[in-house]
Amino acid sequence: MTRPHPLDLNRTRNVAVVALTLALAAITVGLPAAAQDTDAPDLARFEGVAFPSKQVVLNAPIDGKLKTILFEEGDTVQQGDVLAQMDDAEQLVAVLAARLRSESDAEVRRAQFALDESVVLLERATETYERDAASEWEVRRAQLQRDQAEADLQIARDRSALEKVNLELEETRLKRLRVVAPFDGEVIEHSAEPGATLSNADPVLAVAALSPLEAHINLPVSIFAQLEIGRTYLLDAGDPINAPLPGKLKHIYRIIDTASETVRCVFTIDNPNAELIAGFPVRLQSLEPIE
Repeated sequence: MTRPHPLDLNRTRNVAVVALTLALAAITVGLPAAAQDTDAPDLARFEGVAFPSKQVVLNAPIDGKLKTILFEEGDTVQQGDVLAQMDDAEQLVAVLAARLRSESDAEVRRAQFALDESVVLLERATETYERDAASEWEVRRAQLQRDQAEADLQIARDRSALEKVNLELEETRLKRLRVVAPFDGEVIEHSAEPGATLSNADPVLAVAALSPLEAHINLPVSIFAQLEIGRTYLLDAGDPINAPLPGKLKHIYRIIDTASETVRCVFTIDNPNAELIAGFPVRLQSLEPIE
């Protein structure tokens, strides 16, 4: 029996390897892109939550008694709305007294009358002195009285200006007794009842802004470079929304969570008229932006 030549065996093996390589390449070309890229992360595994874009707990502005709460839980509020009021009876009296003082011009008018009289007396003393019927000392005394009257008038005017400033101060103190909405939103919780005595560390109510919402999703750090801030991506919203929603990438936290090898990404979801409720789960559907 004739043994095959070693060169023939090498040729046979090379031909087999080439054929196998070509076959694998053909199979790979025929597969979808997702099947070829075995390193691509499964985005469905990374779930986040849609939060209110703003949320704040409002404390009592000062130590005192809570007079009233003007909005119920679930009510929509606008920035600047007075949400609650502390007991303001004493401060209202202080404002009224300050207003009366600031509006009174009696002291200024009295000082003006005194100045007018001193001017007349000075003119008479000067005329009398020119006729040699009065001494120089009498003229100087009249000048001194005129100068004192001018100073008294200026003091009265300064006091009047200070009373107006004091009125503004008392009105500011009155405003501090109000709990005011810092932004447009919805009252989500009452933490105190009217009549309760509170310190300035005690919460009164909480407000959340539901328009827009912000979706926070921890995504693999491997796709960090593929995301573009300012671009809009499609998000899959879970119960009770169960629909795709566009979300604009607002921010990527530049800190890696080493335990999960992820970074937190924040997407803004438009929510006109607060039709969507906060708290539903969200997932990034694709790395391809839609805008």
